[in-house]
Amino acid sequence: MPNQTTAIVAKIIFPVHDMGEAIGFYRSLGFDVESYDGSYAWVRHDGHEILHLSLIEGLDTGANRAAGYFHVDDADAWHARWSGSSAGIGDPADRPWQMREFAVRDPSNNLLRVGHNL
Repeated sequence: MPNQTTAIVAKIIFPVHDMGEAIGFYRSLGFDVESYDGSYAWVRHDGHEILHLSLIEGLDTGANRAAGYFHVDDADAWHARWSGSSAGIGDPADRPWQMREFAVRDPSNNLLRVGHNL
């Protein structure tokens, strides 16, 4: 059995069809994005790496089902911050699973949900 005190830090790796477009999208949401070599990038928030972007040649964005979840303190505040930056951001709603959340898709059709506990 693993040590119960060992911390686990997970990173989402989103496939993207156009790295420049993806970087622009995440920067428009207020994140810092650092490109590694044109085919890989890191997305940071407050100095913490939270998401990776990986260029996939020929990515079928219509078939892309990649998704991630940001668990935050206040989903409404995040929605307000992002609402003017990108089309396609859903409205926050209380969900039966006791979360208040909204969702947005990036240009490669990656689904990003943002929510907080009710």
